[in-house]
Amino acid sequence: MQSVFGITMGFCAPRRTPAISALVPARSRFAGSKRGYSEHVYIIREISRDEYWRFLRTYPDASYQQTPEWGDARSAEWEPRLIGWFDSVSQLCAAAVLRYRQLPGLSRWFVFIPQGPLLDWTGPHLSEQLEALRTYLSSRGVFGVRITPMVSLRKWDAATVKAGLADPDITRISAMEATEVNLSGISLVSTLGAAGWREAPAEKRTSATYPRFNYWLDLAGRSEQEVLDGTSKSWRHNVRKAERGGIAVTSGSRDDLEDVHRLYSETARRQKFPAHPRAHFEAMWESLGNGFPGYFNLKVAHFQGSAVAASATAQVGSLVQSLFAATSTERTGIRPSNAVWWALIRQAIADGAELFDLGGVADTLEEHDPTVGLVRFKAGMGADVHEYMGAWDLPLQPQLYAAFTRLLPLAQVRKRAAWAPKIRRR
Repeated sequence: MQSVFGITMGFCAPRRTPAISALVPARSRFAGSKRGYSEHVYIIREISRDEYWRFLRTYPDASYQQTPEWGDARSAEWEPRLIGWFDSVSQLCAAAVLRYRQLPGLSRWFVFIPQGPLLDWTGPHLSEQLEALRTYLSSRGVFGVRITPMVSLRKWDAATVKAGLADPDITRISAMEATEVNLSGISLVSTLGAAGWREAPAEKRTSATYPRFNYWLDLAGRSEQEVLDGTSKSWRHNVRKAERGGIAVTSGSRDDLEDVHRLYSETARRQKFPAHPRAHFEAMWESLGNGFPGYFNLKVAHFQGSAVAASATAQVGSLVQSLFAATSTERTGIRPSNAVWWALIRQAIADGAELFDLGGVADTLEEHDPTVGLVRFKAGMGADVHEYMGAWDLPLQPQLYAAFTRLLPLAQVRKRAAWAPKIRRR
């Protein structure tokens, strides 16, 4: 995108699933077939980290959330496993990091695939690959699976968003006419629905961690000056103001995590979103800050020796994504947020990124909405808004899935500290 998706739940981490065949072929029905079955058969099996990373290096725009390392970072709440789809000539053609969570007292699991799986979402054999996933998970005692594909349905360019912000009669991004509509994405929604998938129930943590509206900043073939020239006049002014005001931005280290968590917790309270504990940032550093095959960058802004803003990114291939952004209410007049974001943009360009996913925003343009400031800030960076297709669930055991989803609203009010999972590693 963020406990289910960061929400405290009364579930324990999964133990090893019962032994079954590792190879699960799927021959799936598809609409309009005279024979009734596809001849394309996909085998899914668990794969090694080396196999997984070899595939990642060939997949365009893979998310850091679909890396083994980020699976490790979230392993206190979910048990990660790596799987691959193999075609009829044993070629690895798709992959995913699965996160398993076991229901207490039952050999039944819920699986989450954040910002994945890594399929060809416009490919001719998508239905067969999804059917293979259904077969594989059903055979392993999974009662439901959730996916949050990074597939854009609609786009509003920066100029359109800025015009909407200036028009008091427009109060939502989604109310404006889109600059572009992704017909493949619209078709995917229909494909998922026809295959038994359904939009996931609204849930605060999922919406916060995997927001539907996200800002993308195009970096492909652009220099630092060209990107800076594409920002608004006020955004450029604030970058210079931070420099003149004495803001110093440095690359962070593990020693900065105490300040980072303090700033993040302050931001969470101010913006009223669920905050991760300090352990989340420790796990992030351990998994991404040491030997990560992609790029991980933590930037911290200081004023007169005190940390006043911090942000981090992770990059796989040409896609760089924001992990978090945190600021103090102190010294906001000298714009430390602009300084940190500009440092991250410059770093991304140096690391060869072509697309910067700046993270999500609320679907609002309402002047008095407290969250509209973030919409305005990111629009000022010259970024475009994309509407993702959201979270989709496949109930494999409908009665258990229905009971599970009814528990979600109750789970949201539990404190994170009430759940302390103990994972039994395989």
